[in-house]
Amino acid sequence: MLFGLPYTNYVEYLAFLSVAGLTLLGGLGTIVARRVFPACLWLLVCLGGVAGLYALLAGHLLMAVQILVYAGAITVLIIFAVMLLQRHTGRIIMAENQHLIGGVLAAGFMATLILVGIFTTRYQPLAFGDTPATFAGDNVKLIGHLLLTKYLLPFEVVSVVLLASMIGALVLARQEPGENPGAAEAPEAESQP
Repeated sequence: MLFGLPYTNYVEYLAFLSVAGLTLLGGLGTIVARRVFPACLWLLVCLGGVAGLYALLAGHLLMAVQILVYAGAITVLIIFAVMLLQRHTGRIIMAENQHLIGGVLAAGFMATLILVGIFTTRYQPLAFGDTPATFAGDNVKLIGHLLLTKYLLPFEVVSVVLLASMIGALVLARQEPGENPGAAEAPEAESQP
């Protein structure tokens, strides 16, 4: 035993430290990035790290949802919106923080709540090699069954809304032949005396 861990758990421990470090690095990069586009890329790293944490916890469905929905769709949507806005305005969008004091107070409050929750919760210890009674086995099958029976209509409505938003973004981003980016603002600026 080294550092209170059995020798068989070192690979898991090192994997956890690596993925947790990657997640924290991505979160820190998201916060300190001066431009919105690099902040989106750091957010992608952070969400990928969270997917890795789900994988280490044997939550394979959550890992897949994290990669497909958050790391894939949401981050790509944010990056697409940033690129679309930069193209129409003709300038780089900066990440300006105008609410630093409120953000620090909210982060301190959340950290306090998390620490209180950690230190006041009584955890039931598991023996080495034990797994929870309701381990992943049938959960994926149950969720798939519910999504395709009871929750089929909301599931399809969400897909139609996402499709409509993508089509709308493509229509807005389409540039007519011979049109310059930012040309719509120029006539208004010239007409003012």
